[in-house]
Formats: sequence, structure tokens, C-alpha cells
Amino acid sequence: MAIRLKSVIVTGASSGIGKDASIALAGAGYRVFGLARSYDRLVELSASLSDRFIPIEFDVTKPETFEKIVRDISSAGEVYGLVNNAGYVQPGAVEDLSMLELRMQFETNFFGLVGFTKQVLPLLMQAKSGRIVNLSSMAGLVSLPLTGAYCSTKHALEAISDALRMELWNTGVKVININPGVIETNIHAITSARVESLSVSSGNDQTTSRFVKAYRKYLQDVPKGLPATVVSAAILEAIASPNPKSRYIIGSAREKAGVKLRRFMPDNLFYSQVAKRIFS
Repeated sequence: MAIRLKSVIVTGASSGIGKDASIALAGAGYRVFGLARSYDRLVELSASLSDRFIPIEFDVTKPETFEKIVRDISSAGEVYGLVNNAGYVQPGAVEDLSMLELRMQFETNFFGLVGFTKQVLPLLMQAKSGRIVNLSSMAGLVSLPLTGAYCSTKHALEAISDALRMELWNTGVKVININPGVIETNIHAITSARVESLSVSSGNDQTTSRFVKAYRKYLQDVPKGLPATVVSAAILEAIASPNPKSRYIIGSAREKAGVKLRRFMPDNLFYSQVAKRIFS
């Protein structure tokens, strides 16, 4: 008799945290539906994970494709978990960000995530069990300058996750947020390229040039961050534990201290110190 595997959907599964989480989940016995735009990378990953990883081409900014994708996944069996990982960082001062850049940041990191979750949620509700794991960030708890677009999407994700968690409190479906700090993934290389482009395209020359300088120094002086395996371990716990935490804050002691200070320090003092550190 064939063993029925619990299925978990992972978006942004072709690289970084999504890829590592897919490997961890498949290794723990779950069947993983890996979704990403880079279908070729997904196929490469499926070769090493065999039939426990099913690659599906997916673009979180194309909601017209969600219904069919979810229908195809559900036809293969019961869905137990959804890991919303797809996203990116759009750097820039608020005054320099175009409305298109701001809308695309929200379309990817927030609206697409919520829209896809709404398609998957009825499957979890029908089973009266399951997990929705949202990859948020410490930036969803503490805002930083020149990444206001990204921070605002993660703050929005925190708010809607809290609302959804309460709405599902007695359904058997649990909502968990993962809040990483600096993690060693290719997102930093991508963000770095975007930051460098600010130095030649921005009208806010003084502020942006100081940010670009600070970011370059950060890349030189600060460790690359914790390995993605630390985050994937938290994702696996969120999926597998009968009583997962509502939020997993993952980062260095310094990063965690910053989150705690934000709760107790007056706004003016906290944000002036952050700005001073970055721009001095």
C-alpha cells in the first residue's frame, strides 16, 4: 500500500531560503510543490529530490494563473502546508521611488502573496488542518531608511497575518510568520546591484549617496549573515510541530536586541539613533 505524503507548497523555491526549505521538507518526508519563475532551476532541484519535489512554473505577480495552479496541485492529493517565500527588496528613498516601483514591491511581496493564499486556504479549511507559513522579516517589525518600500510590505504582511491567525483560531489551520534578519542568500547580491544603480539614477543625491556609501561599508564589514539552513529549520518546525510558535525571529544577537529596543525606546530616540548610525 502506497504511503500518502503530506503536501507542502513552497513559493520562490528555486533559490535561497525557498530552495533550502524545499530540500529540508522533502528530506523530512513531505511532498513539496516547488513554485518559481525559474523553472529550469526547479527541474534541476527535482532531479536530486526525486518524486518528493514537483516543479511548477509560477509568477506571484500573475494572479490569473493562481486558480489553475492550485487546482492542479490539489488534484494530486491533500495539501497540508503553504510556505509563502517569494519576494525581493526594492531599495531607495521614498521621494525617489516611482509609484510603479512601489506598486510592484507590494504586488510581489504582499498582494500576490495574499491572493495566492486565498486560493490555497479553502483546501486547508476543508481538511481542517494545515499550516500557512509567511516569510516576513525583521523589517516587518523595525523599519529602516532607504528600504521603506520593502519594510512597508513586511509590516503589511505582519498585520494581515495577525488578522488571519485570529480568523482561523478554531479551524485547525495555523498561521506562522518567520522573521529573519540578515541571511546569506543571493537576495543581497541582487539588492546590492539595485543599490549601486541608485547612485546614478537618484535625484536625492545627498541622502542616497550616503546610503550607497554605508551599504558598501556594510558589505565589507558585516558578516554575510546566518545560513539559510537556520531559516529552513524554523520553517520545518512551523510545518511539523503540533504547536508551532506564531512568530520565529531569526538573526544575530545584535539584530534581536534591536527588535527588543524598538518596543521600549521612544520613537524619536530609536529612529534618530538608527539614522545616525547609517548616515554618519
